[in-house]
Amino acid sequence: MRKKYKILLMFVILIIFFLMNVFFGNSIILPMEIFHSDTVTEIFFRIRLPRALLALITGSVLAISGAVFQSLFRNPIASPFTLGTASGASLGATLYIVSPISFSILGFSLITIFSFTGAILSIAVIYMISLFLRSFKDNTMILTGVVINFFFASIILLLQYTTDPENVFKITRWTMGGLDVIGYTPIINTSIFFILGSIIIYNYRNELNLLSIGDELSISRGVEINKVKKVLFVVTSLMIGSVVAFTGPIGFVGIIAPHIASAFVGKNYKYLLIASSLTGSAMLLICDFISKVILSPAELPVGIITAIIGGPFFIWVIIRENSKN
Repeated sequence: MRKKYKILLMFVILIIFFLMNVFFGNSIILPMEIFHSDTVTEIFFRIRLPRALLALITGSVLAISGAVFQSLFRNPIASPFTLGTASGASLGATLYIVSPISFSILGFSLITIFSFTGAILSIAVIYMISLFLRSFKDNTMILTGVVINFFFASIILLLQYTTDPENVFKITRWTMGGLDVIGYTPIINTSIFFILGSIIIYNYRNELNLLSIGDELSISRGVEINKVKKVLFVVTSLMIGSVVAFTGPIGFVGIIAPHIASAFVGKNYKYLLIASSLTGSAMLLICDFISKVILSPAELPVGIITAIIGGPFFIWVIIRENSKN
């Protein structure tokens, strides 16, 4: 099957998962009920549809980011959270939860602002260290990201230990990741970063193909490695920060989706970026559906479902790569 038809098939599957997500959950909503009951209309347009759209955008962002990082670092287990973006956002959210302040700015809740600021902080630290060392080498950035992850995680643990039980529960719940959203403000804010970031990243698809092979080949083909890595790193991290600020850290989508997509369309980033986007969206939609029905009428945080699926997959990727080597 030609790659274009495979991508079309993936798009059809995504549409099916999207419709399943909005019409099924704790209760079934029939299409003819949407405009004949005020309660159903409110649930559909204020809760179900925004949640499904946020899952679509978030899954796509995490998957595209995973594909980009796996090329930049030539590491099959690189993910959107490799460089500490998730831990930075989690630290920002934790600082807000333990603080006494509570208000919004221009319609943005402070937990969103704090978590996005935390994500940007982690990006800035890695960027400044790379500038100081005059090196955007793979190992330097990955190791810096690991250190930042541990450092921010230790601060979060300290804050959890010293705050009251109610705040501990709120922090734990937020760090599980979720798609609990009402209204379209998160959709509008994340879609701006998603659309602009995706366009910029896709324009670098040829450079990503070369970088995934090696720096020497990239240089021989005229690629300005440091410039390309800086642009892709900043753009991708901003995309991640924009969604994590609303959803919390949702792990493993950025690792799993690019591998599934590459199994269908290969390693060419002309197709892989699109396929990864569709796969990530479909994966998060189906995981969100499972989180809503598995313990119905209670709901699990979607981050738990992705972690349960992602753990074994992560081990499989490591075993496969070791067997290749």
